[in-house]
Amino acid sequence: MKTPATLACSTVIASALMFAASGCSTVKLDATGDTAAVYQLNEFRMVMNSTAPATFAATQKALREMDLFETKSKLNTFDGELYARSRKDDKVYVSIAEMNSRQTMLKIRWGTTGDQKNSTALYKLIERHLR
Repeated sequence: MKTPATLACSTVIASALMFAASGCSTVKLDATGDTAAVYQLNEFRMVMNSTAPATFAATQKALREMDLFETKSKLNTFDGELYARSRKDDKVYVSIAEMNSRQTMLKIRWGTTGDQKNSTALYKLIERHLR
């Protein structure tokens, strides 16, 4: 017979296994490894040293440069989101949210199952357009 303590322990173990299998990794963005992003749950995440409106504009330029078709976009004062499609009909979703007055969280999800290579390439274009 399973007791409540046994069930709770089983739940904790199952949750830990799911988290371990989620595939969290660090993406090195420069040769020295000083700059890195997080790729977790098929989503690329990076803190940008910019405001949400500036990051939003840079993202729009980067989407065009990568030959992605922007299907929907919404910019608010402190956040925004963009939706696009690739030539292979992959959905691309970008979320932008200010963390403070000088930093913004950028999240990129390329396709349903994620694509680290394309997400990283999009990030690098966004970063270049912010300079």
